[in-house]
Amino acid sequence: MAQTMPIMVNQTIAMFLMMAVGIVLYKTKRLDNQGASQMANVALYVAGPAITISAFATTFDADKLIAGGVCMLLTWVFTLGSAAIAWLIYRDRQLISQLGIMISNMGFMGIPLVQAVLGDEYVFYISACIAAQIPITFTYGIWLASQDRAQVSPKRVLSNPAIIAVFVGVVLFLCSFELTGVSQAAVSGLSGLNTGLAMIVLGSYLAQADLRSILRNKNLYLTHAVRLLVVPLAIVAILAVMPLSTPIKLTLLIGFAAPSGTVTAIFPQMFGKDYRFGAGLVSSSTLFSLLTMPIMLGIGLMVF
Repeated sequence: MAQTMPIMVNQTIAMFLMMAVGIVLYKTKRLDNQGASQMANVALYVAGPAITISAFATTFDADKLIAGGVCMLLTWVFTLGSAAIAWLIYRDRQLISQLGIMISNMGFMGIPLVQAVLGDEYVFYISACIAAQIPITFTYGIWLASQDRAQVSPKRVLSNPAIIAVFVGVVLFLCSFELTGVSQAAVSGLSGLNTGLAMIVLGSYLAQADLRSILRNKNLYLTHAVRLLVVPLAIVAILAVMPLSTPIKLTLLIGFAAPSGTVTAIFPQMFGKDYRFGAGLVSSSTLFSLLTMPIMLGIGLMVF
């Protein structure tokens, strides 16, 4: 608790400061919805893929390959399991809430926690979890936000830069290709844009939102309870009986105990849905995670 809490507080404060920039830009008319949409596209289709490539461009190691593969497989299982829980609760209603339950903010909250609690070597494994969520995010996640099957056609999915980056990253890892010089500088620079862009976009959405109305929505709190409590506790129970090392179990738990991902707000905006509710969901779940994530990690440490 003492180790994780300062990191989470720092990340949360940083997140809200960046969102505040987005709010100011929107209120002063220096950023409009078209600009926010374009920034979201850069975050999703340029900065995000750069993070994936950067994480996987490292020296090949057979043990790391096996452990990373296990992380990816379990991420698919847990993400689809989260989607199933969300569907059982809401069925054909509250599709944005279902998206918020299914996709967690593994990158912004997960990576620094893994670095601090487990060490830099385990960033590879949380990155494998993030990469594994990408195909689900850009297929079922897109469908939840758009309700348009044409948006998730095989051609669109396979040509998606985020999906391509996963394949490229895996090839780079298998070939022990490490980024150096110009390539490292370029990829590092692009990946560094991801969080700032996403938070500024989220802030512009919050600037338009009726926060009082959003906070009175009972679905908000039900979604938080499932995302931050039910899903992580179910994952603790499953991991407890699996023959995996404790650090790998904790890496997975950190990833799935994180608050709702930013796509919960960005995807609805892309398809003309209620992105204001999505923005409220992401920001408030991040605040609640200050309490729930240390508790989930404490439970994980006791059980594992």
